[in-house]
Amino acid sequence: EFKSINKKYVIRRIMDYMENHYQEKISLDQIAANMYLSSYYISKLFKEEMGDSPINYLISIRLKKAASLLKDSNLTITEISSLTGYENTYYFSRLFKKKYGVMPSQYRRLPS
Repeated sequence: EFKSINKKYVIRRIMDYMENHYQEKISLDQIAANMYLSSYYISKLFKEEMGDSPINYLISIRLKKAASLLKDSNLTITEISSLTGYENTYYFSRLFKKKYGVMPSQYRRLPS
């Protein structure tokens, strides 16, 4: 019983951290060090509990935020890319297209 509560606590902390710091450089090693756990253990635990890897979860947070900025702001794609944790706009655009099926500029023009 204690172990499952503990696991859920670890996962919640990781998710909270990502949601509050998605615009920064985040590494699994850094999260693991902050929690005094190994990155391998955190990755395994996260995948078991969430059904996906921590990096995919982080990408998902970032792209959701980007999608909302595309619709609700006049920021450039480069600015949005940077604000959501991506230094490389081309890489950001590829990830965005993979998730949403359209480039960020096309997404912005879609009816809401």
